[in-house]
Amino acid sequence: MNQQQPQQQAAPKKTAAQRLDQLENALMSLYGAVDNMARDLMTAKEALRLLGNKTDAIVKIVARGEDLTDQNIADVMVENNIDELKNRVSQLVANGVLVSEESVNELSFVVGREIDTEGKFINPRIQFALKAMPAPTQKAILGAKPGDVVVIAEGKSKFEVLETYKIQQPKPAAQVEAAADETATDQLKAATEETKEEAKTEEAPKSNA
Repeated sequence: MNQQQPQQQAAPKKTAAQRLDQLENALMSLYGAVDNMARDLMTAKEALRLLGNKTDAIVKIVARGEDLTDQNIADVMVENNIDELKNRVSQLVANGVLVSEESVNELSFVVGREIDTEGKFINPRIQFALKAMPAPTQKAILGAKPGDVVVIAEGKSKFEVLETYKIQQPKPAAQVEAAADETATDQLKAATEETKEEAKTEEAPKSNA
């Protein structure tokens, strides 16, 4: 007996446009997965940093003989953040990227703190390149000197200038100098931060005045 073999029907060929659409969808899916992985990595990195900061705060509190309360831990974590930001500025000054100046100009790197109307810190330390800030903020701080308190917006918090630095402009020269300039730029970007996560409203300590 002759057995009839089932005939396999060949899949219809896709047009060039269909193949391009399929490739585009696959790439978009891949990009999305990579983006999610990058976000997860940043979240994990931030979590580890906060955990390290909290652990260090607990060790310091125990060494001081103070009570291990949530408030004390939060206060020391803020102190740690401030110390870290100060160190970044000190490194930039030591490397010649920042040079102290008398008043804020358009190309300044500014260090300050945000204060409410009752004299409490909203953010005990903020440092940034002035040009990276919104135009109203630039206008309000421009020309201010260390110790000056300026109003960014009426009815809102004030900004006290603590330090101001001139950002040394890169000099086009040999490749070695160019590499040094690139490193300095990276350091400057890293230093442009504020004490965000634990910087809740609190009385200004005398040591930061």
